[in-house]
Amino acid sequence: MVKRIRSAALALGVCLAAAPSAHAAVDLGGPPVRAMTADESAAHAIWLLRAGLNVSALQCQFSPYLGTVRNYNQMLKQHQPEFLRAYQTLEKHFRRLDGKAGARAFDSFTTRIYNSFSALDAQRSFCAAAGEIGRETLSWSPGSLNGRAVTAVQRLRAALIAPPDPYRQYQLGYVPVPRIPDPCIDKRGKPIKRCNV
Repeated sequence: MVKRIRSAALALGVCLAAAPSAHAAVDLGGPPVRAMTADESAAHAIWLLRAGLNVSALQCQFSPYLGTVRNYNQMLKQHQPEFLRAYQTLEKHFRRLDGKAGARAFDSFTTRIYNSFSALDAQRSFCAAAGEIGRETLSWSPGSLNGRAVTAVQRLRAALIAPPDPYRQYQLGYVPVPRIPDPCIDKRGKPIKRCNV
């Protein structure tokens, strides 16, 4: 019986270790990525999580209750080795694909990632999700971001979709204004004498 449990646990461990290869097929939003290996896809998910929570630390300071700044800073300390590995892996990815221009391509890619988390119309839902996810990351043991980053990023992306506003009755736009006739011009388009006074 004990051997069966051990072999089942070992098989489960092998399945979990193989899970990062599934990252390649998952669309995490943001700028498109090219020809990523399984390790690069896992690093991409971790880097997206970091970027999303970084943006939330800047955009969501209006609510101290959410604790986005505090959670982000604590998460960086707690998961620092994973973030460093993710950074180095992505840096190598861009060097592999872009050669000498790899550093500039990675910098541009990172900028687009941060911009992709902009939450103009959905700030409240994005900040609420980021607050929850930030707290959750602090409960994850160091070294466990790889298995959880994909789901967390998907939740952040889903929160960027603005909920419908029940109070918005119409779309603002161009409203035609009726032409107001000139009181000093008659129907034939000629000046009226009384206006020349």
